[in-house]
Amino acid sequence: MQVLFRTDASVTLGSGHVMRCLTLAKALTQQGANCHFICRKINGNLIDFIHQQGFTVLVLPAQLTSEQEDAHQTLVQLQQHYQLLVLDHYELGYAFCQRLRQRCKTVLVIDDLANRSHDCDLLLDQNLLPNADARYTALVPPNCKQLLGPHYALLRDEFYQTSASRQQNHILVSFGGSDEHNLTALAINAIKQLKPEQVTADIVIGANNPWRADITQQLACLPNVQLHVQCNYMATLMYRARLMLGAGGASHWERCICGLPGLVVTVAENQQATTAYLDHLGACVWLGQAAEMSAEFFAEQLCYYLSQPALLDSMGQTAAGLIPAAAGTPLVVETIMNTLNNEHPERG
Repeated sequence: MQVLFRTDASVTLGSGHVMRCLTLAKALTQQGANCHFICRKINGNLIDFIHQQGFTVLVLPAQLTSEQEDAHQTLVQLQQHYQLLVLDHYELGYAFCQRLRQRCKTVLVIDDLANRSHDCDLLLDQNLLPNADARYTALVPPNCKQLLGPHYALLRDEFYQTSASRQQNHILVSFGGSDEHNLTALAINAIKQLKPEQVTADIVIGANNPWRADITQQLACLPNVQLHVQCNYMATLMYRARLMLGAGGASHWERCICGLPGLVVTVAENQQATTAYLDHLGACVWLGQAAEMSAEFFAEQLCYYLSQPALLDSMGQTAAGLIPAAAGTPLVVETIMNTLNNEHPERG
């Protein structure tokens, strides 16, 4: 089975898109698939990282002029036909998928914006929203199978295999791959305001983080805090933390399956609705938007919630109840394989 992934990452966004595509690619590879990626060589791309994960990457020039042009350039690069196209890209939609059907039999779109039409057979939106069932009704074909909600969250193998004991007053800080607003620096300054003998922390940043040197320097005088760059053991860090301070997005579902209470800052508009709903359910605390944050506010919030163990326990239990252990990536792969086998019964 040949699978093509079309996704991009830059210094401002897209790291999460690449990471969840890699998660799905690795899971499909375990089912015998041969997965290729096609990405633009824009500033902050993760092409080398995808190579390091063992996948072939076809490279497009940096500028994306239109969906039609992107589709044309993509088709020029392809030397074979694919049973499945996986599209995870905010700037591409119906026109791109329609053109790519020349080489791709089945199309899976990963989205969370619900702001454009798609020509797809499967649509995956892992976000939890009260109106989830209706969001894509007018945006996808009538026969499209919709995979909606955190039951279909694309989580790496480590989240199904790892467990560790919670460490009292241990904080995990992670604001995504690039952390455009440098919220990590505010969090470090907040931790400095807490008593070091009472609080320890893991700080996670992505390879695209432009503040890496400054952050490393900030942490030089904090022996109770450890920095991790583009780590592949996030589940271990989540299972041992008592509380997480971080961004919305895909990390919601990583945190939930680990039963980890979270203080969440939304760093993009598309994160707000899901974060607000999870706050309403009691699965996290939405602190507000990135522009509203300060080190003093972070320190105040961390101090308060670490002093409320019963509240943290309740929040963690609510979060854990949103993603059953048998759901997530295995369920997505099972659905994909069933769809492909139904379309090509001679292969099943």
